[in-house]
Amino acid sequence: MTRVPRVRIKQPDDLLQSAGTRANELGKHIDELYAEAIDSYIEETKNASAGSLRSRSGIPRASPQLIVEISEELFQRAEKVAKRLGKRRDVMYAEALARHVAHAPIADSALNQGHDLPSGAWRPKGST
Repeated sequence: MTRVPRVRIKQPDDLLQSAGTRANELGKHIDELYAEAIDSYIEETKNASAGSLRSRSGIPRASPQLIVEISEELFQRAEKVAKRLGKRRDVMYAEALARHVAHAPIADSALNQGHDLPSGAWRPKGST
């Protein structure tokens, strides 16, 4: 049986609210959103060196704590990246989640959903 680490994370309240809203929109549990965010962060920072990704803000002491479950493999990969970058785990996870929520598309357009535009939506070439 694969061990699933339970990670205690302190995150800014506004980030947790945004993440919760995004998870609901996608029909996912917050743990899944965290796992996606951490995995993306690891990939995006694979060539970054210690100190190159400075934290822009701290996490207030009064921030709520959340316990998330991620796979052992992802946990170990994240630990290595946090050590390499010289970051605390909760700070790295907050940055990963903030990036993931910020880069997520807010809504798909009709074209992205495969819908045709109504007739007459295109302007003929040369008209202004």
